[in-house]
Amino acid sequence: MSHVRNTGAMQASLRCGARTRAGGSCRAPALRGKMRCRMHGGAWGSGAPDGNSNALKHGYFTSEAIEERKFVRTILAEAESLLCQLPAQESANPRKSGTQLTPERNSPSRT
Repeated sequence: MSHVRNTGAMQASLRCGARTRAGGSCRAPALRGKMRCRMHGGAWGSGAPDGNSNALKHGYFTSEAIEERKFVRTILAEAESLLCQLPAQESANPRKSGTQLTPERNSPSRT
């Protein structure tokens, strides 16, 4: 080689903090003022655009929604425990008491 390479600045720069598939870290230099190289999101314009409608939240995991689901679960558990404590009434539901309700005109026993 007839000339000396000036690679000291690139070798001294910070490296990209991204992880590779092999588990190591990316060896490319990070862009100026960034923590990532140009291939891992440090380039200008990378990332979601402003006002991206794909990034809207659905609200399922908000604290209000979680509290509401907890409240509904406690109400259902209390209702189930109250229903279990009630005495069973045989005459309230005729199908459970063993009697059959059949219309007399459609009864096959009358021929």
